[in-house]
Amino acid sequence: MHRFFVEPGQISGSTVVISGEDFKHITKVLRLGKDDRIEVCDGLGNDYLIVLESPTDQTISGYIKSQEPSQGETPELLITLYQGLPKGTKMEVIIQKGVELGVYEIVPFSSLRAVVQIKDKQDKKIERWQRIAYEAAKQSKRGIIPQIGKPLTLAGVLQETDRYDLILLAYEDENRQTLKEALTAFEKKHVADKPLRIAVIIGPEGGFDPQEAAACQAAGVISVSLGKRILRTETAGMMVLSQLNFWK
Repeated sequence: MHRFFVEPGQISGSTVVISGEDFKHITKVLRLGKDDRIEVCDGLGNDYLIVLESPTDQTISGYIKSQEPSQGETPELLITLYQGLPKGTKMEVIIQKGVELGVYEIVPFSSLRAVVQIKDKQDKKIERWQRIAYEAAKQSKRGIIPQIGKPLTLAGVLQETDRYDLILLAYEDENRQTLKEALTAFEKKHVADKPLRIAVIIGPEGGFDPQEAAACQAAGVISVSLGKRILRTETAGMMVLSQLNFWK
């Protein structure tokens, strides 16, 4: 069944009104109309089965046949991915796959060894990245659209540590603690009485300078190894997200 996101304000009582690009896609591309069914999500974790009415010139309405919580969310675990800026189109792949794997938010950041720095056309890049997140959320039946934050410096990332219950740094030179060991130690100390907020910090292609790693550790970030193999930056975050899904 075709799926679309709507703003909560588009839902009034038992009626949903769709306009703009989604209206064009429904009526012109999919050629749906009266009595056809679609699925919509309000971006707040609620899914609705909609029976369409006949379209007008600019909108199409439908009535809510049923409502249920989105099955594509893990409300007890909210993960933010801080991603070192990679080259080329790798960020687009990271966003797409991160959304599919359940990330709550993605924030790009610059660091000493990052080849790419966002300066010009920053807003246009973020707008494109947010659109990729939207399409991935729609395809994977997410209950929310993960947000793409404005780029930070690594120092800016470390100023946000108070937001999280646990912050993990995937560091290629870490040889004392694995991700599994860090999660096991955290689980022993933490009583899950609320949604867990976890941050994952992934460096760019060149990895982290030792001074940066030391600054992270001094700020309370837990440095972990992802194994004996060196992973590409677009692979490392996906590995951590996958293991966190398995963990919870």
